[in-house]
Amino acid sequence: MRIRKILSLAMILAVAAVVLTACGTPREPMEASVFRSVMESAGYEIIDLVEQGDGTGVAIQDLVVQTTNYAFVFGEFIAESYAIRAFNSMRAEIEAGQGNTRSHRSVSMANHSLFEQTSAGVFGYVYRVDNTILYVIADSDYRDQVRELIDRITE
Repeated sequence: MRIRKILSLAMILAVAAVVLTACGTPREPMEASVFRSVMESAGYEIIDLVEQGDGTGVAIQDLVVQTTNYAFVFGEFIAESYAIRAFNSMRAEIEAGQGNTRSHRSVSMANHSLFEQTSAGVFGYVYRVDNTILYVIADSDYRDQVRELIDRITE
């Protein structure tokens, strides 16, 4: 009986170790070419802020798609520290809009961070991997449509 308990405990610990190790696995940075491809195939026009000279000087890529119901921003920075600052700023902007009813998800592991919130009729999403970032703000009625695009960009 005691051996069974020890084996069960060992098995539980082994499974937990595998699960926790997988969660901390580094992710590959997102690519501007994938963002462009997904958004263009969905019929959206992409605005390149770096090409237009509207960038901050710290971005290699700064791509925007905007409709009346949502906006996507993809950024690739010259250093991860800039992406981390942008992530924190965008997360704070999303959190500032929280109302009474909300749902949110927050993850920070290895080389990536994610924050997602639905509140007061607004869906906000920001995801960072290394020096790349994806920021989305949308009317919550379009959340499912926007999530499909996010999944295609970040897969």
